[in-house]
Amino acid sequence: MINFIMSTLRMSSSPRHRIVAWCISCSILAMLGWLYTFTGHEYAFASATMVPLVAMAWVGGRNDGYLFSLLAAIMWAGADFMAELPSSATWLPVANSLIRLIIYVFVSYLIAHVKQLLVREKDLATHDELTKLLNRRAFFELGHAAVDRSKRYGHSMAVAFLDLDDFKQLNDTRGHKVGDHALKVAATALRKKLRSTDIIARIGGDEFAVLIPETSFEAAVEAGQKIANAVNTAMKKFSPVSVSVGVSWFETTKGDFSGMLEAADALMYEIKQEGKHGVRIQRAECRE
Repeated sequence: MINFIMSTLRMSSSPRHRIVAWCISCSILAMLGWLYTFTGHEYAFASATMVPLVAMAWVGGRNDGYLFSLLAAIMWAGADFMAELPSSATWLPVANSLIRLIIYVFVSYLIAHVKQLLVREKDLATHDELTKLLNRRAFFELGHAAVDRSKRYGHSMAVAFLDLDDFKQLNDTRGHKVGDHALKVAATALRKKLRSTDIIARIGGDEFAVLIPETSFEAAVEAGQKIANAVNTAMKKFSPVSVSVGVSWFETTKGDFSGMLEAADALMYEIKQEGKHGVRIQRAECRE
């Protein structure tokens, strides 16, 4: 559900959707103008312009909404001029057109602003505020969905669990501001080294997790090494911090996602017990 909502909000402003929105909105606007002329200018259709205007502002954003508002105001001004409607003063048609334009622009602003607030709210609900990675709740939801897909299509997958070694010592000696910066740097390193299809999250504190879908064991081994190398390199300026990484690879996904993450966590914990700073990768079996 989270993935669907976010894709709906963000993808609605893609070039393809904008083109479609412009074509449909302009067609509706032209049809309204034709109806206004066809009915002998007795019916007011200007307010119906709000329908394509709202769609345009939602899909295209504020600027597209403003441009469509101007286009609509010009069209209705032209339609009124061609209708030669009686007026008690020559400036009244101009004033009416300006009022329409102001209303259209105001509606465009409101719709674009509401969409922006919704996107921001969904980001706050699904992403970690500090690192901008997915948070624990969103990671588990996407993880369960990935497991369902793997079961359906028979794909293998891997889960990595990371913990920054001696992170508390960094906070105690250099302050929490430096610690927060270290977390951001670690998150950036993970984004740069992993595939766009991999799902990265900050689970809590100095713990991170990565879901690697549709991957072979060899690719999972490579990913684990990449993760460790990238984070350790990024942490050099935050001595004595390093990283411990546990990676569990599952040829089949018969169990649930929580159990898969626990398997990777257990591997990471083994590294911690043996002295920290390392990578451990194994083939794992899902618990029924």
